[in-house]
Order: sequence, then C-alpha cells, then structure tokens
Amino acid sequence: MDARRLVTALATTGALASAAVAALPATSALAATPPRSQLSASTCTHALDPGARAVGVTATMRPLTGTRKMAIRFQLLQRAPGFPVQEVTNGDLGTWRTPSNPTLGQLPGDVWHLQKSVYNLDVPFSYQFQVAFRWTGAHGKVLGTATRYTHACRQRELRPDLTVRSITVSAVAGHPNKNLYTAVIANQGLTGAGPFQVLFAPGDSSAPITDTIAFLGPGKTRTLSFTGPVCDASNPPTVSADSASQVNDFDRSNNVLAATCPAASTSPSTATSGRRSSLS
Repeated sequence: MDARRLVTALATTGALASAAVAALPATSALAATPPRSQLSASTCTHALDPGARAVGVTATMRPLTGTRKMAIRFQLLQRAPGFPVQEVTNGDLGTWRTPSNPTLGQLPGDVWHLQKSVYNLDVPFSYQFQVAFRWTGAHGKVLGTATRYTHACRQRELRPDLTVRSITVSAVAGHPNKNLYTAVIANQGLTGAGPFQVLFAPGDSSAPITDTIAFLGPGKTRTLSFTGPVCDASNPPTVSADSASQVNDFDRSNNVLAATCPAASTSPSTATSGRRSSLS
C-alpha cells in the first residue's frame, strides 16, 4: 500500500473509532440510571474487645415520581446455629427514620444517604441487616416499598481462655514431707496470651509461689511444676492461671483448680478441670 492509501485508511479507521466513542455516552447514560434503593459500605468488625465488635451499612434512597416523603428502617437479624432467627432490639433499630430535611425527596435529583452501625455484639452469632425503604406521596399514599439485605457477618469470641486443665500430685524422693504438683495450663481461646502469672497456693501457712508464662498460643498447653507440702485433702493446694489479671480472659471461672490429694500408699493423683476441651 502506498503512503497516500495508508493515510486514507488510518483516517477512516480513526473516524470510525471516533463515531463509536461518540455513541457511548448515550448508552452509558441509560445503563447508569441509579437505583431507587441501594445498600453499600457494609462492614463486619471483629475485635477482642466485645464493645468494638460491630456491623454497619449505608443505605441510599432516591425518590420515585410523586414522592413527598422518604423513610428507611434498619432491622438487625441475629442467628445462632440450631436456633431460630431473632431480631436485635437496640436504639432506633426497627423504627422508621426520615431525613432531617423534610422536603428531601420531592425533587427528582434528591439523594439520601443514611449510615447505621451497631456495636457490642454478642458471640457466637451471625448478624445481617434487613433494610426497608418506603416512598410516600400526597395524602400519605404509599407509592412503593423495597427491602434489601446485607451479607451475613459472623462474630466469634476471639479472646484467650486460660484454664488450669489438670494438677498431678506425686511424691518427692527423699522428702517425705513434700509433694510435687505438676500443673497443665491451657489456652482454649482463639488468640494467644502472655505474659501472665501462674500462682501456686500451698494450702497451708507457706508463702505462695509464682511463675510466669511469657506466651501461650491458641490451643496450646504449658506444664509447670511446684514443690509444696504434702497434699492435705481438707485444704488442698490450688493453682491459678493469670492470678494477676494481666490477660483479657474470656472465661475466668476455669482459671483456678484445686489439687486432688492421693490416698495413702497409692499412685500419683491427677485433678482435672471440670471444663473439658478438645485442644491439646
């Protein structure tokens, strides 16, 4: 192809491309018509601190023809495995809200954005917003309604859960007035913990003994041994995990365990925490 034909071909191609581009705005304008109701910016915040657990969403509403008033209602649904769905009652959940500007929605280009967040969520549950939209015209006539849902937000307990899983009592060779107390400390939670103090209270007038665990990962155990007086069933020694309350522990009811004293002339005895766990 000579230079003249090449220039003509390029010019023709450019013209076709320009025509195609020029045709796009009309098509895009039709496709870009915004929805009358919409949910966006849905959030699901997990946290160790229960007060920081949250779900949130932004609802957007645009008027229908003839709209005099717009209203939005947020409802938060709570689900637990094996249980029916429940509605969370908190603050203005479940009530219809209207714009602070009572005339908003009376012009075709009006847009109303309303954000809603709920904190301090219980665990273990899944949460989902159900958002209702309502358009009202002249004389209170309802022109239309819509309901939209967010994705489910699963909230789990993330805090550590320290426990004294067991205490084994055994004799100390050459020391008939002493026993060895071997305690298994476990973290049954989903987050590691440490450092924290473990306290051994002998049960008699002897001073308590403390040891420190620098870090205990989720699902992990640590074994500590303490030497104390011979176990007395009337006042047995105890072992306390996180005795100084250094950890944001989920359940402190299983942090202390008393030793089970062995009967005379029997093999070593093991006390086991009443709360069982599959973690090892």
